Amino acid sequence: ATQAKRVTDAMFIEAAHAVADQVTPEQLKLGMLFPPQSNMLETEIKTAARVAQLVFEEGLAGVPRPEDCEAFIRSHVYKPEYRTLV
Repeated sequence: ATQAKRVTDAMFIEAAHAVADQVTPEQLKLGMLFPPQSNMLETEIKTAARVAQLVFEEGLAGVPRPEDCEAFIRSHVYKPEYRTLV
C-alpha cells in the first residue's frame, strides 16, 4: 500500500512490536505469545498500519502520506465478496 522503496530492519522490528502490543495481559497469563488467530485480520491491519507509519516517517513511501494510516490500510485490504450465481 505504501509502495516502500525498500524494507528495513526497523520495519521488521516495528511489525514485531505491533503484534506483541496486541497481546493482552490476560492472554499472556494464559501463555499466549501472539494475538488469537480468530482476530487475525485485525492484527494484520493494525500491524500493517504501524509499519506504514514508519515507512512514511522514514521517507521511503512511494505514495503521499494519508491522514489516517489505519484507514488507508483498510482501504487496501482484499475482501472476498462473491455474487451468487445460482
